[in-house]
This record gives sequence, C-alpha cells and structure tokens, in this order.
Amino acid sequence: MIKLLVDESYAFDYLSILNIKHDMDRENKQKKENYFKCLNFLKAQFSDKSFFQSILDSKEFQNCYRANLLTFKAVDKAKKNKISASYVDKCNYKRYLVKEILQKKFFNNNLTETKIGYEIYNKKDI
Repeated sequence: MIKLLVDESYAFDYLSILNIKHDMDRENKQKKENYFKCLNFLKAQFSDKSFFQSILDSKEFQNCYRANLLTFKAVDKAKKNKISASYVDKCNYKRYLVKEILQKKFFNNNLTETKIGYEIYNKKDI
C-alpha cells in the first residue's frame, strides 16, 4: 500500500465514506475492516487522541458524513435517471464546502484542493 500526502479534511472525508459503506452493509467484513483500518491509521498520527476524538464527535465531521451520504444517494438516483447531473454536481460541491469548514476549524489552514467552474453556484444555496 502507498501513503499519500493529503489535506487533513480529505483524510477525514475518506474516513466518512468508509464509515458510510460500513453502515450500509454491516455484515460485510471487508467494509468493516477498511473502515477500522483507516480509523486506526489516522488515529495513530495524532499525539493528542482527545483532539482526534473531538474531530470525530464534531458537527463538522457529521456534516461531512451527511454530505457524502447525500452524494451516494444522488449518484444512485442518477444511475436510474431520476435526478439531474447538476444535482449530483451540487452534492459533490457541498462535500467540498464541508471539507473546507472542517479543515479551517481543526487545522487552521486552507485546503489545497481547488474547484474549477463552481463560481456559478451561490455557496449559500448549496
């Protein structure tokens, strides 16, 4: 396995995705293992375990989870042409916005990820 340098909120976003997959299929041992492996890998990188836990318990992380769940559901609906691609795109942009908030609150720096073409959306409407 390779290690990849990413923004902290990107790592927590990924953890929330693994959490959703585990929550959606609790009987799947691989999904459970993937989630806990990532959780423990991230946790090991924090000398202050209470700080790590405060992130997991935060509304910002819960918003990340919810934004990812919304995106998952939107993709499933889009596969059946029940919603527009622009709605899926807005869900994905919401993911970006909640990652940005998590990053600034807990790590006091900006995301290095950039989005192109999203100036068409009003952040308040997302």
